[in-house]
This record gives sequence, C-alpha cells and structure tokens, in this order.
Amino acid sequence: MNSFKKKLTISFWVLLLVFLFQKNHLNAQDIHFSQIGNSPLNISPALTSVFSGDIRFVGNYKSQWQSVPVNFMTFAGSYEMKFLNKNMPNSQFGGGLIFNYDQAGYGDLSLSQLGVNLGYTHQMSKRNFLSGGFQISANQRMFKPQQLSFDDQFDGESYNSDLSSAEVFDDPSLFYLNFSAGINWHYQIPEKRTRLDLGASIFNLNEAPQSFFDRKDVVLAQRIHIHGMGSMMVSENIDLSLLGLLTKQGPYSETIVGFGAKIYLNKTMTKELAIQFGANYRVGDAIIPTFEIDFRNMIKLGLSYDVNTSVFTEATNGKGSPEFSIIYTLRKVKPLNEKKLCPLY
Repeated sequence: MNSFKKKLTISFWVLLLVFLFQKNHLNAQDIHFSQIGNSPLNISPALTSVFSGDIRFVGNYKSQWQSVPVNFMTFAGSYEMKFLNKNMPNSQFGGGLIFNYDQAGYGDLSLSQLGVNLGYTHQMSKRNFLSGGFQISANQRMFKPQQLSFDDQFDGESYNSDLSSAEVFDDPSLFYLNFSAGINWHYQIPEKRTRLDLGASIFNLNEAPQSFFDRKDVVLAQRIHIHGMGSMMVSENIDLSLLGLLTKQGPYSETIVGFGAKIYLNKTMTKELAIQFGANYRVGDAIIPTFEIDFRNMIKLGLSYDVNTSVFTEATNGKGSPEFSIIYTLRKVKPLNEKKLCPLY
C-alpha cells in the first residue's frame, strides 16, 4: 500500500470515528438532506464549482414524516458555473445561486432562502486543491396564525374558530440577511478515479434575529459543518465511497456517515453508465438506504429513504422520508489549442 492510500485510509477512519463517537445527538430541524453529497452548496460554500465540468444544476426534494400530522417538506435548487482566467493558470473562480424552501406543521411555518455563492480554488500541486467560499442569502421566515388553534378558542363545549385566539404577533413574517463561509481541501487522482474532499463551514455567521415578537434575544444560532467525502477505485469496474457530515447548531447536533459501491456498467465514451448502492446512518435517528444512477457523466439521479430508528418510531412506525436528487453537469468543448486550467477532476 503506497503512502497516499495509507493517508487516505487513515483520514477516512479518523473522520468516521470522530463522527461515530460524538455524544448527545439531537435532531435540529434546519434545512438538511440525507443525501449529503448531492446537495453540495448546502454542505459548504467552499464546494462552489468544485466538480468535474463547467456548469452544474442540482435539485433536491425531501418529504419527511408523512405518517404524522406535523410533517416537513424541503426543496432545494442550485446553479453553479466556473470562471477561468488565462493569466491565473493555477486559479479557478466559481459562482452560483441557491434556493431553499422548507415548510412544516399546521401553521405552515416556512423558510424561503435565495443565496449567492462565490468560490475560489487554488491548485497547490498536481493533485491538491484548496478552496474557500462565501455565501450571502436573503431569507424570509413566516407562518399562518389563522391555521393554528389556541385555548381561548374553546367555548366551553367545543373548539370555535370564530373566537379570537387572544394571541398578538408583531408580524407573522420576518426578513433577514444571512452570511456563511467555508474551506475545503480536494485531492484527486483522475486516472485512478480517486478523490477526497475534507472541509469545514460556518453558516449563520451574523446570527440574525428570529422572533415573531419584539425580542432581540431570539437569534438563529451559528451552524457548523465538518464534512468528508471521497471515493477510491478498487477494481476496473468498481469504486468504493465513504462520506461523513457532522453538524452542530447551538445545543443540537447531527451526525451522518455512509458508504457506497459504484459499479460501472458501460465505460464507452458518450454511453457511460454506472449505478451505486449504499447506505447512510444518521446516528441515533435513521438508517438510510441509497441508490444512484449516473448516465454519461452528465446526469445523476439519486433516491433514498429514511427508516426511522429513534424513539420517535412509536409515532412514525419506522416510516421516515423519501428523498430525491438530480444533478445535471455540462461540459463545454474546449478549443484544441487551449490548455485546460486548474484541472479539477
């Protein structure tokens, strides 16, 4: 085993052990997906334009806990593109847009987010790349108080929606700006289909106020991500992948670890086809079988399902949430006399 494989193996296992032995895992309901590798801009702004290709579209949809009254629905979509400068052959700039929408509960508590991502990648050596990214987003959080019921609407015999709830909200809708940043190290050996991303990011840097009342002490806590995602070729037609994500937000934390086996069914140029089977585990909460199809190195479809294993399974009967993802990558045709700059992947 050469030195790189030793370092890669050690990095993976250290990462997984750190994740697995984190304590006090509680589930926060901020926007999050189980297919963590298929929603990169929600993992870190530093992953902006860190992909093979020139333009990338990503879509994600998750419907959570349909078997209980208070369910969650989350949608995300993003667009990224690269900007190369011939005068800076070891540099790559990237930009992107991301839209997130989340809705939950009887009162349709929702979050709409539109963000702009900026990223920069520097090629430190033939196989090592260091990236940094920044995101600024406009956010609206709102709910519909008329859809909620309160004690004061009980007339002594039954619930009466015509009665006043006696609740006074300053504004059922609030708007705020949000700032986030991250860093990522990327390692690759394209000819061996080997890659590794390790990084960290901080969301909600400015801790924007979140109260629907006039209270300044209710803020959106900073959310910290530590991520690791990589794959390694183990045979001519099979790759193995490992991934991990640790999320901490205030007193809450979430840890996901996972693995997958990618099988190349066709490697003929323009007809490439591969499938991947895997499973993720949200510590203390859910087992998540995953399946992906990768066609022509251009379109990737992902499907997963959360099988609930926490104490909440008494309400869900083990039913968690289906999740779908689609990634569409475009590659521009380069002129024959043009040298590819900052060759990620």
